[in-house]
Amino acid sequence: MKSYAAYHDSNVIVDSSDNRRVVYQFIEDNPGVHIRKIIKSLGLAAGDTQYHLDKLQREGWIKSLKIGAHRHYYSADITDEKHEIILAFLMHDTARDILVRLIEYPGSTQGDIARFKQLSAPTINWYMSRLISAGIVVGVREGKIIRYFIQDIGSLINTLIDYYPDIWNSMASKLVEMFVRISSERLRR
Repeated sequence: MKSYAAYHDSNVIVDSSDNRRVVYQFIEDNPGVHIRKIIKSLGLAAGDTQYHLDKLQREGWIKSLKIGAHRHYYSADITDEKHEIILAFLMHDTARDILVRLIEYPGSTQGDIARFKQLSAPTINWYMSRLISAGIVVGVREGKIIRYFIQDIGSLINTLIDYYPDIWNSMASKLVEMFVRISSERLRR
C-alpha cells in the first residue's frame, strides 16, 4: 500500500482539492475499499472523507456498492458488478485468505478452513455465509459435512490476476513447484 505522501503527490484529477485527489488515487489503487479503511489509511477526518467521496461520486469519478453493512468504493472504470463484489471481499484479509485457500483446495470444509486460518468455527461460518450470500462460494452438503467451492472460479482468478498479481504469482509458483515435484517423483519410478 502506498503512503499518504505518495497519494498526496497524485495529479489524477485536476481540481482544487488535494485531499480529493488523494482519496481518488487511494480508491483507484484499492478497489472495493470501504470508508473506514480510507479514513484510517489516509488519516483524514470522517466528515472530510465523506464529503470528497460524495463529490467524486456525483462527478462520476467513482461509484459505490453496498454489500452487507458496508459501502465499498471503486473507480468508475470498473464496470462488472461481479468484479466489484469479489474486490470488496478481497479487501478483507481473512476473506481473501479463505478464497485463495478454496482455489488451492476446492471442497475444503469449515473445519479445514478454521484450522488453516486458526479461527473458531463460528467465525469461519460467519465468513462462509457472507461469501455464499454474495454468490462467490457455494456449499455442497455431504451428510453432515459441507464442502465449499468457488462458484465462478474464472471470475475470481481474473480478478486476482488483474488486481492482486502478487497473490496470483505466488499461487502460480506453488503450482509450478508441485508440478516439478510430481514430475521428479514419476521419473524416479
